[in-house]
Amino acid sequence: MTAVLLSFAWAVPLSEREAGKVLDGGRDRGLLTHLDGKLGEEWTAAENFLTSYTTPPLRRVLRKRTGGSRLAIRLGALSLPCELVVTWHPSYHAMTLILTTTVTAPTADRPAAEFDLAIAVLQSLQGRETANGTAGLHGGYGEKTFPSLLKAVTHIFEDLTKGCGLTEGLSRKGWCVELRSHDGHPPAQRVAADPRPFYGMATSDEGWRFVPREVAREALGPSWGTRSFVAAYTMAGGIVCLNSKDSEYVEHQDELMRGPFGEAEPYFGIDSDVGGLDHGMLFILERVLIRMALADQWLRTAQHEMRTLAGKQKAASRTRLLRGSLDDILEMLHSVLPPEIDSLERRLVTSMGVERIIAQLDRQAEAMDEETRYTYENTVSARVTRLTVVTVVLTIVTIVLGVLQVVVSL
Repeated sequence: MTAVLLSFAWAVPLSEREAGKVLDGGRDRGLLTHLDGKLGEEWTAAENFLTSYTTPPLRRVLRKRTGGSRLAIRLGALSLPCELVVTWHPSYHAMTLILTTTVTAPTADRPAAEFDLAIAVLQSLQGRETANGTAGLHGGYGEKTFPSLLKAVTHIFEDLTKGCGLTEGLSRKGWCVELRSHDGHPPAQRVAADPRPFYGMATSDEGWRFVPREVAREALGPSWGTRSFVAAYTMAGGIVCLNSKDSEYVEHQDELMRGPFGEAEPYFGIDSDVGGLDHGMLFILERVLIRMALADQWLRTAQHEMRTLAGKQKAASRTRLLRGSLDDILEMLHSVLPPEIDSLERRLVTSMGVERIIAQLDRQAEAMDEETRYTYENTVSARVTRLTVVTVVLTIVTIVLGVLQVVVSL
């Protein structure tokens, strides 16, 4: 049996002051709690094994209510399990929200029904609203019902950021769909047999059955994977992954680790309900979304300040500060993960259009450099003009004084 695991992520720039208000305020109001239990253990195991941070992220989870979750995904009488993980990334000064769910079809009598429901969930998370009331796909938060999952998450986001003065919203988004089986078979064979459903989940296209197979296969492109049982495909929306890790692999890795290190590595035994946590795909998605969100923020700030500072004396110095902050963004855009998963990140960077964002940043930087040169030249020209005027005045005064001396001597 194959489980369809869906993780949908948003990234938002957030200052340290704002992050403190979100995390502390969320705790004080009973909205957030520490990421612990099985979910926390698996997340920690994956993060410790696959990532390296100067300052590790602070991860929290939306607290559950008595009798159910604060956040709910419902389709009529069907309720899908879900969690909302809220993370502050000190290294990037950004926050991510990750909604995770396991998609189970309401009926098993229709082929690929779980794929259709997963695509519907993706569309609802992007804002598509149901016109079918509570019988349709909708989101719940507390006692309220919303016509789309995006509206429910947005309401949670507004509650978490209340009083922060935050102007950023949930604009940068992406997803990771993981199809989890435990048979150890090479998953690329499934895609080769019929790539259309995987294309549908990669693009949230409900009409995947009517897409020509060769079109779907070409759109997915080549797969990525460092194991025979893993195949990942990157698209503009994010990642679709097939993971058929079985018990034989887990037992072999445990035995291998006990020899030199004396104990098994917890990461290898992960069988999480969080799509993309295994093999670090979710961490890659987070990084790419964060960098895109920070680049968006920088572009808006730079364009606004260049208009505001045009012609002012402080324009050149402020522009240089903005240019320096851009260099930090570009350096982060080119930063890499460990080699075994770096190639997947580079694919996702290409698929999600980060190169286009870098081109925008470069064009804006050129405009800023030109503006700085123009301001500098105008400043120098104005100073030369003033110096010339002063020199002329002094010359005239000297001549007048000389003439007066001659007249007085006569």
